[in-house]
Amino acid sequence: MNDRPKSVACGACLVVVPDGASDLTRALTHAGFAVTTALAERDALEALERSSFEAVYVAQSLGGPALARVVAASGQRLGDAPVVVLGSAGTVQEAVDAMQLGAGDYLAPPHDPEAAVRRLARILERCAPPSTVPFAPSLLGVVGSSPAMRRLYASIEKISRYKSNVLLLGESGTGKEIIARALHERGPRRQHLFVPVNCATLGRDILENELFGHERGAFTGANERKKGLFELADGGTFLLDEIAEMDLSTQAKLLRVLERSEFRRVGGTAKVKVDLSIVAATNRNLEEAIAAGRFREDLYYRLKVVTLVVPPLRERREDIPALVEAFVADFNRRTGGRIAGVEPAALEALVQRDWPGNVRELRNAVEGACVLAMGDTVKLEDLGEPDARGAPPLPALPRAPARAAPLPEPTPIGGHISIPIGCSLAEAERRIILANLAHYGTRARAARALGVGLRTLYTKLAAWSRDGEDAESA
Repeated sequence: MNDRPKSVACGACLVVVPDGASDLTRALTHAGFAVTTALAERDALEALERSSFEAVYVAQSLGGPALARVVAASGQRLGDAPVVVLGSAGTVQEAVDAMQLGAGDYLAPPHDPEAAVRRLARILERCAPPSTVPFAPSLLGVVGSSPAMRRLYASIEKISRYKSNVLLLGESGTGKEIIARALHERGPRRQHLFVPVNCATLGRDILENELFGHERGAFTGANERKKGLFELADGGTFLLDEIAEMDLSTQAKLLRVLERSEFRRVGGTAKVKVDLSIVAATNRNLEEAIAAGRFREDLYYRLKVVTLVVPPLRERREDIPALVEAFVADFNRRTGGRIAGVEPAALEALVQRDWPGNVRELRNAVEGACVLAMGDTVKLEDLGEPDARGAPPLPALPRAPARAAPLPEPTPIGGHISIPIGCSLAEAERRIILANLAHYGTRARAARALGVGLRTLYTKLAAWSRDGEDAESA
């Protein structure tokens, strides 16, 4: 019963998803895998009995007990073949639960089929010795061939051979997490987990609980022992993003992990041993933070074994065309868009801007232009003129369809706006959104304040622009 199946399909992959995951199946087939699909636990277990697979995808939506049995059976039958859990909630706890079941990787929703295949390719690549695998920046999600990026690639190639701690410096939006992941994928720890945590998004108590775990009874609601992310990532690489935002008390506990490779769970006394490489990333000047008493000097030197600086986009403008091409392709893949490219004048305008928000800002600008493009090519007018910071401007304020006598525009009053009686719900929404755009200055900040996605905001603006044109022509 426990013998390895004799029938082995070359490049075979098992996908266990209740809805069939047709997009993922097509992407895997296109990549050269022979795909077997299973809609339920019984089908999956029968497939594992009949054949062997190079990888298994299993959906969290299968249900806790069924998920656990499929992951366990995959481990028993396939040995080291990776098992990837397709998450449903995208929470840290869900990812931790998947790792505790024995999964080799976890993908948070939404599940981009192409990204899932690229990630699987990286996992399968880990079986080869580092020296035999050529460095392929595009495979690792890094784009650019400028001298600054070539120097960075050379540094990654050298540093990744060792299990060293790395301090990763760079402005916000330069892609520090992508570089950290490239260091992991190229290094001797690539057979283990890469775990990123953003220190700025969690309070001290929550961050410590996530990093170190807790013992049963450590606090109200701690009904059972929970392993922390450090423990789950044992043997792998840990990215502490925005390290400058970490509380001093947590910094002291992190220093113990770096010095002694051990820690105690919250509420516990037993020492937990771990073997980790730490990549710490920040856009702050840590020496200034040390002088201000906000960062420990001893921790700084423990992290600064090797320092890498990710160049800002304005110092590698020659990479912008390749980045734009990659972002347009990604937009088409995610949204079903049919944007063929960017006209030369628009591309030149993008190259000339300073992009204080770096690659992240460029990506948002390209996506916004793709949404607003009237044809299959992004034109200069789709970008608009940059504002004082070099960022794309707000679009011209669209007018409401001329179906009735115009209502007076909302009047800002100390951070508020007044909406007149008789204003329709749709018109009130339009006025609130435009007022937030005017107040916050960028689409991204306005979208965050309104609690909507950036794509939703772009779609509404584009729809209002079309309505205004229709009204004019009527």
